[in-house]
Amino acid sequence: MSSLREKFADHENELWKRLSDELGGRLTDEKGWRHDKLVACMGSWSVTLDYHSEPGYRSEHIYTRLRAPFVNPDGLRFAISHQDVFANIGKLLGMQDIQVDHEPFDKMFLVQGSDPDKIKALFDDDRLRELTKLEPDIHLQVRDAGSWFKDDFPDGVDELVLELQGEVKDIDRLKRLYELFSRVLNGLCALGSAYEGSC
Repeated sequence: MSSLREKFADHENELWKRLSDELGGRLTDEKGWRHDKLVACMGSWSVTLDYHSEPGYRSEHIYTRLRAPFVNPDGLRFAISHQDVFANIGKLLGMQDIQVDHEPFDKMFLVQGSDPDKIKALFDDDRLRELTKLEPDIHLQVRDAGSWFKDDFPDGVDELVLELQGEVKDIDRLKRLYELFSRVLNGLCALGSAYEGSC
């Protein structure tokens, strides 16, 4: 490993260790700095924070990701991302667009989901909207837990996922993302669309 790579890896390790200490989490070394992950208890939910890579054309795309399994009794689904050309094309193709009735937020984000009333209630949280607006490339969704958790959890368990392009290396920003994620999980629980887990 080159000296520059070693310094970079040391910086990454220090960041993750510090964040783990501040959040009371457990750092898991998966034999490579890009695959390390932090698992923390957020109330009674187990939240995993990691860098996730996906192969792309001529390059690899890296994402910063938070995810947590939760019991989803009513099967609520939603996805939120910034308005862009592709989102507008999606609207033309009939994708459901939910207005949460907060003008600046509605102009910035495409929100889709299975229960407009619950999703409006979820985003009627001033702090949640404020934290979301700080992120230029956020993608937040509830999706089927699929094969990730099928051996560990019963039917009805889904996954809340927050992804951002690139590797977020600013600890204050990572803590804000963690707060945003926490507000969504707690909001889902208050709406009856999530049961508290057992961390």
